[in-house]
Amino acid sequence: MEMEKKLKLNDTDIEIIKCLHGDARMPVTAIAENLKMPESSIRHRLNRLVSGKVIEFVAQTSPLTVGYPVWIMMEIEVETQYIRKISQQLAALKEVYIVYTTTGSFDISAGATFQTNEAFVDFLAGPLSKIKGIRRVTTRAILEVYKREFKFLPASDGE
Repeated sequence: MEMEKKLKLNDTDIEIIKCLHGDARMPVTAIAENLKMPESSIRHRLNRLVSGKVIEFVAQTSPLTVGYPVWIMMEIEVETQYIRKISQQLAALKEVYIVYTTTGSFDISAGATFQTNEAFVDFLAGPLSKIKGIRRVTTRAILEVYKREFKFLPASDGE
């Protein structure tokens, strides 16, 4: 995975992001009114933030409330030469919603959701067991969620 080129952000860009953190569906007209700026300026800056991959818009569902009550985090130790390949294979599995490489006592962390415990065991014994290079998998069930948000506020580069 290549590092993306960092987009230069100013205070106005940060304020737009703050508005969207408050309400991701806030219309451009409302952001412009809120920041006392022309709508065209806000629209241009917002397009720049999206095309620069600073922000992205997604409809995030909660697996616990849409029929997937078995929510699992996996810590996976792998043979070093397979880290990227295994990460890509995990990311391709429909049950898996997040995959990242780590430092420490395991190499990859992944999250997956299932409708039943039986489906989880089928996943362990099926697709996961067929991935070459996995040494050990430690799993943890998520029982309750108290916070789940992805609202990172970048630093301003000036203005």
